Parts: sequence; structure tokens; C-alpha cells
Amino acid sequence: MSRVLSSLLLMAAGLASAEPFSLSTPAVPDVAAVERYEVRTPFVPYAGTAKADFPQGLPLAVGSSLRFKGYDKKTSALEFWSVTDRGPNGDAPAVKTGSASMPAKLFPVADFTPAIAQLRVDLAQSAEVTRVLPIREGGRPVTGRPLAPGSTGATGEVGLAETMASLPYDPLGLDPEGIDIDRQGHLWVVDEYGPFLAEIDSQTGNVLRRLAPGKGLPDILRYRQPNRGFEGVTVTPSGKVVAVVQSTLDIDGKTRHSARFVRLVEFDPATGATRQFAYPVPEHFRKAGDLKLGDIAALSDTRFAVIEQGKDADKKMHNDVVVIDTAAATDLSGKTLADGRALEFGSLAEAGISPVKRAQAIDLRTLGWTAEKAEGIAVIEPNQIAIINDNDFGLTTRVEGGKGNADDYVWDSGSKRLLDAKGASADGVRVGIAPNGEATQLFVITLTRPLKDWL
Repeated sequence: MSRVLSSLLLMAAGLASAEPFSLSTPAVPDVAAVERYEVRTPFVPYAGTAKADFPQGLPLAVGSSLRFKGYDKKTSALEFWSVTDRGPNGDAPAVKTGSASMPAKLFPVADFTPAIAQLRVDLAQSAEVTRVLPIREGGRPVTGRPLAPGSTGATGEVGLAETMASLPYDPLGLDPEGIDIDRQGHLWVVDEYGPFLAEIDSQTGNVLRRLAPGKGLPDILRYRQPNRGFEGVTVTPSGKVVAVVQSTLDIDGKTRHSARFVRLVEFDPATGATRQFAYPVPEHFRKAGDLKLGDIAALSDTRFAVIEQGKDADKKMHNDVVVIDTAAATDLSGKTLADGRALEFGSLAEAGISPVKRAQAIDLRTLGWTAEKAEGIAVIEPNQIAIINDNDFGLTTRVEGGKGNADDYVWDSGSKRLLDAKGASADGVRVGIAPNGEATQLFVITLTRPLKDWL
């Protein structure tokens, strides 16, 4: 167990405070009630330069995904699986080495181990994290630091400490974004680096197998946009594992905004076979690459609930629950345009491809949802779901003594100096972290009819 997670597990008494519960009955069609909880979480130990802003540490962010585990037999409390992402991180200056420059991310807790968590919701009372299980692979805890350039899943980023010192790459780096459990009790976790699909022992947190593009998964997935690999995963009643890419593929840097579909991947754990389906980008997303899918949950073997979000043509943030069906969708495996190019370069209709059927069910913003990142959806009952947000460990990046954002600057690794966008010295500027004021919130939404009936 990593030192960071070992310490975190010992801090159960120091849960982040939260308003326990609120209930509303919004005047929204088909929505009967909304229960809102702020999730009490442990703190991640932190002793960096912004310690005065985080005296208890950084609140653990457990909202990258959500899956209903079941009811507590004695109290009827709701229990969920959830997962953290790669850990506390924020935008950072690019790193210049000689004439080359690479994008970077700030990792204020460099050894953080991504973890599986369990949540408990005592109805009409409170919600809290009850267990944290660090992910291990190859006999050691993984971290969320980037993978080395050239390796499968590498994003081209450099990890930086708050001192601007470069951090070592992690060959087992994971950025988990989705979780579900199968009949055998094994967890399936997806990541947005690779994108990777990992089968994990639910008792130990050990990775049993890891699939990657070209290594168990379709090779074309290697064209995912950096940090927009798999964003959600679900296990169907028949045992298939279905993962969704967050956004459009960017093939050879040319299709991010022109491709009009996002890929869903179905994996059969028994045979290793895969199928792929096209999730159509709604027309109101003028730039296709602005669409982000947040999570996916099975309603049947072919029908799924999906979180769809992003800023579209009206420049406003949208967070929607959408129902899709793959029953009549074309398997994209092995299919290309007539000229041999990937389907992302052309029209699905002209290629004879039928995408998944899609229907919007719930606009979360009309229910009082305010967070940017709705990243977890769980089906509790046919007419009841839960939604959770990723609060980014309660932090954002702050620029002191200068203007603009952190990534408007460059760190010259040779001279150990910060430069502005014009290459001039920015000696009086410091990049660090600050509180973002965002809590982990969980909504339990009761509908007047089963979610699957929206389509």
C-alpha cells in the first residue's frame, strides 16, 4: 500500500464536513423527486506550498464513476462502488527542454494511488465514503502519473511537482474513470490514458489483467484525444463489458471536430471478442470534439443510460442523461470508408453504418445540478438513478503575481526559470494550487416511469 493511501485510510475520523441532505420536487416532467447529498470523504495528506489553504489535506475525489452495489440488509441504506481518477492534478506550464516543449500537469501529491471506494447513503440523512481500496498491479501500487512518451497510453505530458521539478513517469500509470462489477465479483475499471480496460480483484485491488489498444482492444482506440480515453464502463446482464470513449477520436490530428460519432466498445470476457458501435454527436454540438460522455450504465443487454455533457453552440454547460440502444446498430469492427480511411473521416450514412438510437431523458441543470463534471451514473431501481460529480480533489491551479492561466506560461528546465507566452522572464510569477470550493455531490433522482422507457 502506498504511503499516501495508507495515511488516508487512517484518517476516517477526519471526514470532510457536508450538508447532510435536502429534498426537492422540481416541476420537471417525469421527475417525482430529487434528493441531494454532499458526500463526506477522507482527506489526502498534503504538505505542499498551499498547505495553509488545505489544513486538513485535500478532500478525496470519488466521483469519477458510480455503480449501485445494493441495499444494506439491516438499514436499507444505499451502497455504491465508485472510483477516483489519477489523483490531485491541475494545469501547469509547458516544459521546455532545449528547443522542444511538452505539455505538463501539476501533481501536488505525486505518489497518490488511484483507488476504488465504497459509498453509503443513509436515506434522507447523509452520504459518506466507507472504504478506500488502492489499486495495485505487478506487486506494487500504481500511481496516476503519466506514462513515458512512446508507450501505449502516453499522453505526451510531463508530470510536475509544485517546485516545477519533473516527476518520474509511471509505466503502470492509470487514470481511472469508470467502474462496474460482474457476477464473479470482479471489478472492471476503465481509464482515459490508454485507454485501458482493467479487471480487478474487488477484495485486494490487484489488477488481474489489463487490456489496451492493439492488445485485447481495437487498435483504432489509440487515436483517442489525450486524456479523453474511456470515460465509463458497465457490465450487461449477460456479462458483456461495455466501455465508452469520452469524445471523438482524433485520427492523425484531423478528426477531433469533424467526426460525428464517438465509439462504444463491447468486450466479451469469456471469448475476448469485441464489437464497436457509433454514438452520434448531437447536432447542437457545433464542434464535435466538445462533446464529452461522462459515464454509462446498463439498463438491459442493449439499452444503456449515458451522461452527455459539454459546452455546445450556446456556450452554456450542459449535463444530460440520455438513453441509447445498440440493438440495431452496426458493428464498426473492420469497417472503413470506400477509400479505406477510417469512418471518422466521412459520413456514417454514406458508409451504410447505423449508429445507436439515442433519446434525451433528463436535463440535470433543470434539477439544480451546478457542477461541471457529472461523471457517475448508477441505476438503483428502474425508475430511480443516482448521479455524482468529480470535484477534482477540491483544487484548481492558481497563478500568483501574473496574468492568465498556468498553461499560458513555460517552464525552462535548463535555466530553471518561468517564462511568459512571449518567452520573457516571469520571475515574479508562481504557479500553485488553491481551493476550487466544490464539494462531491450525489443526487438520487426518482422518476415517474422506468428510465428505459424513454426510448
